[in-house]
Amino acid sequence: MKFSKFQIAFFLILFYFFFLTQISLALSIEKIIPIVGEKQILISVYYKEFPFQELVLALKSQKYPIIIEYEFEIYEKRFFRDSLLYKELFSQKLYYNSEKNLYCLEERGEVKTFEKPESAVKSVSYLDSYSLNFVPLPFKNYLKLKFKLSYSTHLSKDLKFAFTTKTKFLKTEKEYHF
Repeated sequence: MKFSKFQIAFFLILFYFFFLTQISLALSIEKIIPIVGEKQILISVYYKEFPFQELVLALKSQKYPIIIEYEFEIYEKRFFRDSLLYKELFSQKLYYNSEKNLYCLEERGEVKTFEKPESAVKSVSYLDSYSLNFVPLPFKNYLKLKFKLSYSTHLSKDLKFAFTTKTKFLKTEKEYHF
């Protein structure tokens, strides 16, 4: 069975619209802004297609926490294999505290409270001025940032109620060359 050029082109266009556009609409790191100081690096991270509404609805269910994990790795560019110079993990946990009737963000051993779930989710929708205690050497270094988001929801893909609870894991990573 032979396909005409028109049929092949039509299939490729359908493939592009249904598959590749779905990938581009997924959570990703839009930009990393590092500010290099004498003893540390301040890093700000902004996302593209952050699932704000899904996280607000998951937090409103008041059952399961939302866990966000960052993994910062600084590598030195080498000829054969890049060398890991520094690694740091950072995590955030959003949950509902029923005793205080507040939404809480736990990070670095501190707990911040919010009255509305929208405010709590907005506080984690980007990472602002996170301090890494590492100064890049004057060699070819780069930062690799891995981002993981996990939450449980009783909503389907179109944000309608479902009887089963699903745990979702979103991952993305990006490199920044100094």
